Amino acid sequence: MTTPTESVQTTSTQWQRLSPWSVLHFLFLQLRQSVSFAIYVIPAYVVGGHKLIDSEYFPLLLLAMGAGWAISSVLKYYFFQFTVTDKGIAIRSGVLDRTFTDLPYERIQNVKFDQPFYFRFNDLRIVTLDTAGSAKQEAHFAGVTSAYAQFVKETVMRAHRQQSATTTEESLSSTATDEQLLNERSIRDLILHGITNNRVWIVLGTLAPFYEQISGFIFRQMNALRPQAEAWLGEQVVALWYVGVMSVLIAIVLLILMALFSIGGSVLMFYGYRLTRQGDKYIRNSGLLNRQEVSMKRTRVQIARQQQDWLDRLLGRVNLYFEQNVTGRTNPNELKATHKLLVPSVTVAESDELTSNVFSAQQARHMNFEPIHIRFFWRQLMLWILPLTVLASIVSFKVLGVTGALPPLLILSAMVTLTYLRWQRWGIASDATYIYVRKGIIGIDYWCFPLAKVQQVEVRQSLFMRRRRLSTLGFVLASGRVKIPFVATDFASPLIERVLYEVEVKKPGWM
Repeated sequence: MTTPTESVQTTSTQWQRLSPWSVLHFLFLQLRQSVSFAIYVIPAYVVGGHKLIDSEYFPLLLLAMGAGWAISSVLKYYFFQFTVTDKGIAIRSGVLDRTFTDLPYERIQNVKFDQPFYFRFNDLRIVTLDTAGSAKQEAHFAGVTSAYAQFVKETVMRAHRQQSATTTEESLSSTATDEQLLNERSIRDLILHGITNNRVWIVLGTLAPFYEQISGFIFRQMNALRPQAEAWLGEQVVALWYVGVMSVLIAIVLLILMALFSIGGSVLMFYGYRLTRQGDKYIRNSGLLNRQEVSMKRTRVQIARQQQDWLDRLLGRVNLYFEQNVTGRTNPNELKATHKLLVPSVTVAESDELTSNVFSAQQARHMNFEPIHIRFFWRQLMLWILPLTVLASIVSFKVLGVTGALPPLLILSAMVTLTYLRWQRWGIASDATYIYVRKGIIGIDYWCFPLAKVQQVEVRQSLFMRRRRLSTLGFVLASGRVKIPFVATDFASPLIERVLYEVEVKKPGWM
């Protein structure tokens, strides 16, 4: 039995242990779980639990819990073993409930490195094996050296190259060792990313100097309307109304405090951001306290998404996502997801250049898009906007009288404007290699994916759509489903035929 630090970096059937420092990792996981559990325990203790447990025994209770965590962490380290063989990676873990995980190399889609703050001083890593078709990351081992982590990654990549039928040129490209720097993010870029991805705090922050005046105005209006409201609703309901307004004001203050953490979170997650290319692999390194390394093969990229919301558009920034297989997954946090590679808050020119690096000759921002039909707008208006406006008007008139006409009109105007902008933004285009989708409301997102990556085409028509020769298209890729409603059948039919020809006749590999 050896540790990765001691063992020779070759594949073998010998079981190995993690570094003894991995006890810190298991201890940290238990502390994190205990904090989540404490959210429920502490209120119960404050309400009545302190009567059952004498305060003088509380330090002893904490000491016993700490000793239990330490013993459990040592046992988890002792019973955790793994081996890297010629066929795959096997892991044995668990103290009482023993688990054996066998991962053939063909199932391993990605190898991710993490370096938490408690591993920084001795340069140890957490290796996560991300498997295709899994709802979670099935295996990881914490506490191996950087050299051994790189050895595991190279072993997996070498097995993939041997199993795939690639050309000699592709093989030489994939074994290249020189890294090409594609993009770096400065602190200023990360601050902009934190701002643009939590927009609510900007509106609330600009109103902060006026909160006293705003709250005073609200309460004066409430006092003026109180007699009329009590006549309509009764004193008890009006009292609840006051409580509701106070709750809203408190919630606004809390939202400001919570949203201000966005910038700090952006810096913590993406500090030292570097995107490099090594052969046909893209590698992202980032993180202030916890360093992360995520790699993605170029051939596995299913779709490139240039996301530009209203504030991104105002600042001339784009969040660029490259997405690969997500079969069987839930929707994890996009910042931490291993199936997505995010380049935060790049300029429009940088976004276009990086997208072309993955999908050569793409023209997402330069295509003439086929707009969806205007019936999409009228459908949203008749089915949702007008009925909700009528309902809001009835309630508003009953409570406020004639003055109640203004809020529903403002809401109606805003909803109609946003729906019209949404219809105007939505479009689809294609060329000989790629399909492009444009969508958004105030901002505009561009989606680009090769015809060869499409696994399935869905065509849906209601009775009314069939009469108008309209269709709702759905393109199913390994990264998910892309939907475009109310597309003219004259445009959709030739596109579907081209996609099916590409998939059925040429039979390209989508992975």
